[in-house]
Amino acid sequence: MVMDMYVRLSQMHEGETGIVVDIHGGPGARQKLMGMGITPGTRIMVIKSGRPGPYIIAIGNMRLALGRGIAEKILIRRGA
Repeated sequence: MVMDMYVRLSQMHEGETGIVVDIHGGPGARQKLMGMGITPGTRIMVIKSGRPGPYIIAIGNMRLALGRGIAEKILIRRGA
């Protein structure tokens, strides 16, 4: 696999889709994201890219707002 297919959520643009590959960070960050339904294997779509403001992502019919710090911790396989 090509490494540039893997990006942080904070590097994605509006309309892009991908699958969560990993969550970097401590147990608190991982648990918070898992509680919101963001786990490895989850398909996401970027609704708003966070410039300025939060990142808005779609997981199925659910919409979530994430700050830049937490978006930096989520590793995505782009285009999946």
